[in-house]
Parts: sequence; C-alpha cells; structure tokens
Amino acid sequence: MNALLKKSIAEFVGVTVFLTAITAGANNGLKPFTVALALGLMILLTGGVSGGHLNPAVSLFFYARKEITLGNLLAYIAAQLAGAFAGASLGALLTGTTNKSFVATGGSIATMAIASEVVATAGLVWIIGTLVQNKLGNLIPVAVAAWIVTAASFTSTGAQANPAVTFGLMVQGSWPTNFGSALIVAQIGGVLLAILLLMLFAPKAKKPATRKKN
Repeated sequence: MNALLKKSIAEFVGVTVFLTAITAGANNGLKPFTVALALGLMILLTGGVSGGHLNPAVSLFFYARKEITLGNLLAYIAAQLAGAFAGASLGALLTGTTNKSFVATGGSIATMAIASEVVATAGLVWIIGTLVQNKLGNLIPVAVAAWIVTAASFTSTGAQANPAVTFGLMVQGSWPTNFGSALIVAQIGGVLLAILLLMLFAPKAKKPATRKKN
C-alpha cells in the first residue's frame, strides 16, 4: 500500500472514532473524560503510522516545522475532514438522530468563544511542540487527553481545539456555519500563538566547547 495512503487512512479512522465519541457520547459530567480518552487512544494507535495528528491544526504545526510536506499536509487535512464527516454521521446513526444541514446560519459568535478556541488550540499545540522538542513524544497521548479535559472546564466551546471537530459539529448541526468558520479561524490563530510561544521558550543551543591551545 502507498505510504501516504496508509497514513491518510490512519488519520481518517482516528478522527472518525474521535468524532463518534463526541457526537454520540452522553452529555453528562463524564463526557470530557470519555472524549479525551478516545482521542488519547486514537493518537496511541495511529501514532506509529501517521504520527497521530488527528487535527488539521496539529498537521499545520508540523508543516510549519517542515516535518511534513505540503502534499502530506493536504492529504492529512482531507482525511481528517472526511473522518469528521464520517464520525458525525456515525454518531447520528448510533443515537438515532439525523444530521442537520451544515449550511445553517444565525446569530453572531461571542468573543469569548473565539478567545476560548485560541487559548485551547494554542495550549494543545504548545504542549505537543514542547514534548517533541524535548524528545518526549511518547507522552503526547496522555498529555493531549489531559489538556482536553482541563481546557474543557474553562472554555465556553468545550475546547474543540481542532478544525476537524468544528467541521464535524457543523455537519451535526451543533454549530451554524458562520460560528464554525469563525472558530476555525480562531484555531489557526491558536497555532500561530503556540509557534510564537515555542520560539520564545525554546531552550538555547549549547555552544560547542572550545579546546584550549597548548
């Protein structure tokens, strides 16, 4: 099988399961934990194949670091959005509901929702970037799950921090198109903020020791 196709399938499956957990999960106090657990497990399962991005924002970050090519970025995002659509549809099937039109509009999005997604996405990408820089990538599934639970407790949007999640919720009908589009822009802003934070707090490179002349 083509390597990029295999990676794209992994991203598709991972996001499908994640969106199913979001859209079909019971809306109770345990939902943030079950959603975060589903994401952590999917990152763990797909990490060895595609890197376990499962998020266009994360893929954009790795593209900015020149760790994936533009072709990979576009393939990943296409797979992630397709997985979001599939997961939202599967969630509707499992709960016996139907997807609403995701071209619905209405109202204006609150500033706090925009700020919530900037903060949630920046925190997510900052955590991933820091672990990658420190060669602690094996901790990413746990760290990401922990951040999602934590950020969901203080953001008005439930810490989506993921354009694919927002797209899936638009498909489901939970977010009107104009709301979702604004959140996706905020999430991209969060990626840029995380990159700035990583640059600001990046460890200084050690200067090579100079040998003394005899």
